[in-house]
Amino acid sequence: MTTALSFEETGRILDAFKIPSAPAVFMELHELMQKDEPDIDDVADTIAKDVGLAALVIKTVNSPFFGLRANVTSIRQATTLLGLLNIGNIVAGLALRRAMEEAGGPAPEHYWESPANVGMVAARLTRRFVGAPPDQAYMLGLFHNVGVPLMMQRFGDYAATTLEAESAGLDPTGVEDAKYQTNHAVVGYFVSRTWGLPEHIGELIRQHHDVEEVLSANGGQLSREGVLLAVLKMAEHIDQCYWGRPDDAEWQRCGSAVLGYLGISDNDFQDTVEDMIDMLTQS
Repeated sequence: MTTALSFEETGRILDAFKIPSAPAVFMELHELMQKDEPDIDDVADTIAKDVGLAALVIKTVNSPFFGLRANVTSIRQATTLLGLLNIGNIVAGLALRRAMEEAGGPAPEHYWESPANVGMVAARLTRRFVGAPPDQAYMLGLFHNVGVPLMMQRFGDYAATTLEAESAGLDPTGVEDAKYQTNHAVVGYFVSRTWGLPEHIGELIRQHHDVEEVLSANGGQLSREGVLLAVLKMAEHIDQCYWGRPDDAEWQRCGSAVLGYLGISDNDFQDTVEDMIDMLTQS
């Protein structure tokens, strides 16, 4: 049995990882959002300084997954419609995605497309449940597996290790802990801390494979964290189906617990899967 490492011990291990730095525009935006009453014009102007990031934000919020009644044409308009906190979380997710892409290095097949799919689907699914903000679901979807390419950069045999774990139906974090003394969920948690993400999002990144533990907290009653993790798992499975892999091992491990927690039947969920794949195909 592997003994869990403390965060201090894990932090020393993580010194060998190249965690991407947050871009200047994100740090400036983060500082603005710490004010008691952030100014919407200052926030919009800060995002608009980075033309490429601003274009990604507008493209994202205009996707059908955010359900806006009319297309937005400016960051100011997007910020007004979605709210400061929502737009800030969307910017955080997109900024990290771009930073990771620019860093290069090995990554799993469809890695850059899948987090976008998962984030958008998770955001859409929150409309059906109370207490799970769509912007937080989107951020969690984009960030939850950010530790994977960092593990691949650090360990040459990481892809083979995870494939073996998946083929055997094993919990990937347990296998990674035994072999590398850390795992992609913990690495992702430390990335979230480096980038200053909300603490509960970081904790969900760290626990995103501990589904039954999270969902059973508070006697299994619905909570913000539980619903966010549940919609993440649903969105992950929908993304797997989108790429033609409906029998993914992760869903086989946790799917029943997720649907039971949210009170959704298998038939209703299959209808949801088809609807979301249609939206992904059209986006």
